[in-house]
Amino acid sequence: MHKSVLDILVDPVTKSPLRLDASRSTTNGNITAGAVSGDGRLYPIINGIPRFVLTEDPGQKQTQSSFGFKWQQRDTYDSPEMRAFAQSFVAKRYGLDRIDKLRHFFGSRRRVLDAGCGSGLGASLWMDPSWRDGGSAEWYGVDISAAIDVAQERLGAIGGTHFIQADILQLPFKEGTFDTISSEGVLHHTPSTERALKSLVPLLEPNGHILFYVYRKKGSIREFSDDYIRDVISPLDPEEAWALLRPLTKLGKALADLHAEVEVPEDIPYLGIKAGRHDVQRLIYWNIAKLFWNETLSFEENNHVNFDWYHPRYSHRHTEDEVRRWCDESGLSIKHLNAYESGYTVWAIKE
Repeated sequence: MHKSVLDILVDPVTKSPLRLDASRSTTNGNITAGAVSGDGRLYPIINGIPRFVLTEDPGQKQTQSSFGFKWQQRDTYDSPEMRAFAQSFVAKRYGLDRIDKLRHFFGSRRRVLDAGCGSGLGASLWMDPSWRDGGSAEWYGVDISAAIDVAQERLGAIGGTHFIQADILQLPFKEGTFDTISSEGVLHHTPSTERALKSLVPLLEPNGHILFYVYRKKGSIREFSDDYIRDVISPLDPEEAWALLRPLTKLGKALADLHAEVEVPEDIPYLGIKAGRHDVQRLIYWNIAKLFWNETLSFEENNHVNFDWYHPRYSHRHTEDEVRRWCDESGLSIKHLNAYESGYTVWAIKE
């Protein structure tokens, strides 16, 4: 761990400064260093990554395990096809025509927090060895799960990158540390999306930028199906859940293979269904149950997307009014809000 990282860290519980102790070790000898708080609490540093996760919340522990497993399945998300799909999706939602505009933005900043970086997939869409373009921007990837080790493997050789394992609801940083915070599809995977967002704002300096994406509440049948399937899938071990979702993914493929459309004569507002011509698979996908299928991706990549949706215990959905209220209460001025069918993408500035 670089000395500059220790300078901005605090005890996530007491918010007191930390000091480095290289003499600490556990009984099995795996820990050779730790960050120590004033009251003697040790936060281990393993493989150069300081570890601050303290949660005892069962749902958060399950979500931690789910994402730790998912991001270690690198052959289900790292293909050129998946990256191209993700790049287009992300750029469009942030109001950009090209993903490299995010690279120029982040590279021009001073200190960026990626809150819930997973395996670094999101950052890798715009980050490359030249992402700072000669500047001095620093990127801090934080994740609650073992995915942080995968992120270090994938991005650790790129200059200006740092990796920390921590919980968004108990982050180990001084207030006002970052001029930019990104949290792409993470806040809704905590016990409270609102509380997670509001825990990030104090870490942002005045006029700092925050970019985040949260899930959108769907129609009544889709909401019921999401909760019902999640109640079946989330208690399972990740491997068992992955296997149990394959039939659902196969149904998504079968529906897409029909290449059929249907005309909905009138709006059905109480089901959230709009009038017009709909692809059958997409009509079911958006309004009945998430049966993701994209023909440019492999079967396991498609199954990865369905696993991402159904296995985490925490996966909250929200309304635009909620998102706007949270920003207003947090002193965030929204410069861009994209209301896509799946969720809300926000780019805001701290007043």
